Amino acid sequence: MNVVVIDLGIGNLMSIIRALEYFGAQVVVTSDSQTILNSSHVVLPGDGAFNFAMEQIKKRNLLKTLKNFSDSKSNLLGICIGMQILFDKSSEFKNTDGLGLISGKVVPIPSKSKEGSKLTIPHMGWNNLHKAEHLKNWSNTLLEDNKVMDEMYFIHSYMAVPSNLSNRIADCIYGGYKLAAVVMKNNIVGCQFHPEKSGKLGLKILKKFIEKH
Repeated sequence: MNVVVIDLGIGNLMSIIRALEYFGAQVVVTSDSQTILNSSHVVLPGDGAFNFAMEQIKKRNLLKTLKNFSDSKSNLLGICIGMQILFDKSSEFKNTDGLGLISGKVVPIPSKSKEGSKLTIPHMGWNNLHKAEHLKNWSNTLLEDNKVMDEMYFIHSYMAVPSNLSNRIADCIYGGYKLAAVVMKNNIVGCQFHPEKSGKLGLKILKKFIEKH
């Protein structure tokens, strides 16, 4: 299985590369549009800020490539900032348009809990996954081999808010708020956490992604 990891020049890609190679994937790191479009499995990773990630996409002439991704037959997995830029827009630092592949916006995680106590921002460390309310189970999703309450590693100051509940697959709870942890629309999936840094439970998700047809 060939998997393309999109190189935006941000973050250390070695963790995701090694995790994919662990399952026998042949990983190609590239920002070449044709290579991306010709691949059956594409990973969009990223650390840092939403607007910087979008600047790198434009700089590499990938905006049209990725905006048209929902029309392709390829599978796309966005991780962390790579998940957030799948949405319409973000207010991080300044209002910035995203890829618009999933309807919704990215907003700050509240600074206070629902009970009024101060929250540590960024939300960083291990947190449990909860099934989105509208789902009976995680069958036919990348979480099919995982269980409710599995722990994943998060680090983020902003949260994605999907417009359509149906795009929400899993949440984590922080300060009493439900934060979108996994989103999905057809062939496009996003994880707010880092599956490649989440031990064996995170690797289950990457394995499921590689096996996805």
